[in-house]
Amino acid sequence: MVVATEEIPTGENLILSAAFEKDGNEPTSAKGTLSLYYADRNVGRGKIKTQLGAFAIAGAPLFVGRQSGEPVTDDYPGDAPFAFTGGTIHRVVANVSGEPYLDLERQAEMLMRTQ
Repeated sequence: MVVATEEIPTGENLILSAAFEKDGNEPTSAKGTLSLYYADRNVGRGKIKTQLGAFAIAGAPLFVGRQSGEPVTDDYPGDAPFAFTGGTIHRVVANVSGEPYLDLERQAEMLMRTQ
């Protein structure tokens, strides 16, 4: 489990992201470092293993706002599909380029405010 090292605010227009840097393979998993970000600040990091897609019958989908299978950790409340509550997810971007996410529109807006 990777947990943020500081309180993450609630509210609108937050950019939360995660990046996985693979550093090896095992027969049934890839291993590496998962980093958590709030805006462009690293707020958490830890070693994890990921399940290889080949071990799912038709490939494993990416779930957002719910986890329909087994819980990822033992502290999931309630029963499957473990739905996200307490807010609204407005947008999700899955980027596999290997480059960190930059919100260029938000950066331009911040620059204009400082002029």
